[in-house]
Amino acid sequence: MAQSPYYHLIQRYFPQEQWEIADCILTHECPPDSLGYPGCVRDEGLIDCGYGPAEAKSWGLFRILDACWNPEMHPESPFTTEQWAQVLNPNVNTWMASVIWERAGWRAWTTCDLCDACDIVGGPIPYPRGPVEEPVARSVPLLSLVGVLAAFVGLAVLDSRRRQ
Repeated sequence: MAQSPYYHLIQRYFPQEQWEIADCILTHECPPDSLGYPGCVRDEGLIDCGYGPAEAKSWGLFRILDACWNPEMHPESPFTTEQWAQVLNPNVNTWMASVIWERAGWRAWTTCDLCDACDIVGGPIPYPRGPVEEPVARSVPLLSLVGVLAAFVGLAVLDSRRRQ
């Protein structure tokens, strides 16, 4: 099977021996041909994660259950409200999945049987405290571009006057 477009995030957040399995889980949870990919969201019905049944949705690449992991729905969630607000960000969602894997192994995902991984327990992860900030593409301010353009026009005018 071909690697998902977010394999680099799996490599960032999961131990190397889990990369292929994480990619398998991701591909079954939120296939690239899914509506809304990579921001997959699905109603899951009533789910009980220890605080009584709640109407649940699953979110993002790894379809993380809000009833189990949203700090507003589950007080023992390891995630902050600010982190949960970014659950559809592929970088944050993959980090969250690594934290869930660390705590519960692959059995936390119903697709674990499709990846022959339900018996694999979690373990240490590279970034237990939070996601790595994605580098922001540097943009050149519009005024700088205008200044460069004006300089080129000015040089072109000077050059045309010299030739006359």
